[in-house]
Amino acid sequence: MSALPETLDRFNLMLAESVPKIASRLQLGLTHIEIERQVVSFTWTLPQDAFLLYQWHNGLSGKPGKLNLGEKLLRLKGKWHGELTGRENEVRTILENRLIMTKFLPLEYSLAGHRHLKLGRCQIDLLPIFILMEGKKTIYCMMRLEPNNPIIYCANGTKLPPMKVTESFLSTQPQFSRLSNFIAFLTAVFQQGIQSVTPSKGRCISGIDCELESTELEKLYQQYKS
Repeated sequence: MSALPETLDRFNLMLAESVPKIASRLQLGLTHIEIERQVVSFTWTLPQDAFLLYQWHNGLSGKPGKLNLGEKLLRLKGKWHGELTGRENEVRTILENRLIMTKFLPLEYSLAGHRHLKLGRCQIDLLPIFILMEGKKTIYCMMRLEPNNPIIYCANGTKLPPMKVTESFLSTQPQFSRLSNFIAFLTAVFQQGIQSVTPSKGRCISGIDCELESTELEKLYQQYKS
């Protein structure tokens, strides 16, 4: 039996108690039938973990950010997730004075990301679920679309063409053996990071949700990666 439902419930409870503003921006989950309708045209089988995730919540807000036309064009150019910008679509973390913005993608955007990879001749079936952005650096947290091996890769895709997302490349990137491990990792990050948010940094950068040191993050990663 999958440990994921219980792990998601714990994460949900922690968010509701500690950061209700994030919990309130999570979209309602999709039904099994709604998910099947979105993936029916693909040749691969969606792993059960992905079904459970999107039945839990269908990403953050999912509504395009409030941008003017020029900003929209800049963000949409070459970026399949570009319109998902704005406070309602992001979780903001301070990692040693660096601002990291995280998106939890609704399923339709995840599938758009998969199509982007395939159009760019990526030979591996991957489903982007979370995106972390720090300045010009972008990390894609992607599920391997293999029912019996749905590894989560957190891959640095900055200026990396999809065709170069290879087995060799992925083997060098941080990864979690199951989605439940990744969600448990996020739960621990929030539990530790929320307690560390200081008023001074909150004043410098609006709306900080979480704050961590690199050593703490690495320690948690080593604990939950497998």
